[in-house]
Amino acid sequence: MQGIGDIYRVYGTTQKDGVDFNLAFIGTDFREPHKEEFDTEYMRKLFDYGYQLSVKGYPWQKSPPGTGSSYRR
Repeated sequence: MQGIGDIYRVYGTTQKDGVDFNLAFIGTDFREPHKEEFDTEYMRKLFDYGYQLSVKGYPWQKSPPGTGSSYRR
């Protein structure tokens, strides 16, 4: 799970350097079945999910999970 470690490393760097941290991720409300390794229908729905969030003004998470997360638009 190196990606998760990278998120915490980047967050620590932003805190040390005094810059803004913005995290976006696929929420638990995305429940589309993933039928195969390269599933174009799944990828289209995943893209649309992200697109719809961005159109509405994505509520960035300002810290990684487990660090007192807060959201801001």
